[in-house]
Amino acid sequence: MSDMKAQNIITSINTETHKKINYSSHVVLEDGKMDTQVEVEENLSVHELVPMTLGIQDDMSHIVDIGEEFSHTMDPILRLYNAAINVTTSRLDIIKDEFQYRRLRVPIHHVDTRLKSIKSILGKLQKKDLDTTLTAAINNLYDIAGVRVVCPYIKDVYLIRDRLIAQDDLMILDIKDYIENPKKNGYRSLHMIIRVPVYFMNKKQMVPVELQIRTQAMDMWASMEHDIKYKSLYEIDPEFDYNKELLECAKLIYQAEAKMELMNNKLEGEF
Repeated sequence: MSDMKAQNIITSINTETHKKINYSSHVVLEDGKMDTQVEVEENLSVHELVPMTLGIQDDMSHIVDIGEEFSHTMDPILRLYNAAINVTTSRLDIIKDEFQYRRLRVPIHHVDTRLKSIKSILGKLQKKDLDTTLTAAINNLYDIAGVRVVCPYIKDVYLIRDRLIAQDDLMILDIKDYIENPKKNGYRSLHMIIRVPVYFMNKKQMVPVELQIRTQAMDMWASMEHDIKYKSLYEIDPEFDYNKELLECAKLIYQAEAKMELMNNKLEGEF
């Protein structure tokens, strides 16, 4: 799928994502009566996940200090996002299995997952100057659940993107292409925010997941950059420009990656 076609799909879906979905799915029983099976909502509700009998506040600053009760409060929400991660990785496993079955080169090298910690969630709410409530978190932060897909080559990154866009039960909220438009520090990756259907608490909920799709070379640079940037905070030599050196490393790595992808294309008959 071309970039233009992908953008058209994103635009058409974005017009719908700001609307609340609230409808029921019915089946007709043998006696002719209607039976409601699931209710579908896009906006998530804290009080339907957290037991109302707890009698706690919706203020995260209060929740972080209440120990065992805090864990009991957060478990249903974190399980919901963990379920969204599982749904996403299952779809990626199906893509891998298809290529293996067809005896084709698999476009996915490995998949990593991450569930944001509650302290990290609270910090991001404060950084964005949002209310520090659970409701604000689950309806404004789209990276609580994170999945990183590492591919052998750049063409595989876009193949995975297109396969996900083609799945009509997913909502594509946003795509940022840092491969075509790298960040100033040399970072490259394709970021997608999607909503995946999760059946939880007898409801179908569209839960946001952040996807990062990148090559092995991009993943190596990002991992090493994170480590070096952290250590450079304690560097006593202020004259050394780590940002400049990291950018130079990025250029070298991506030049080598481009040459290797050209060789692979030749071997796979894409010339």
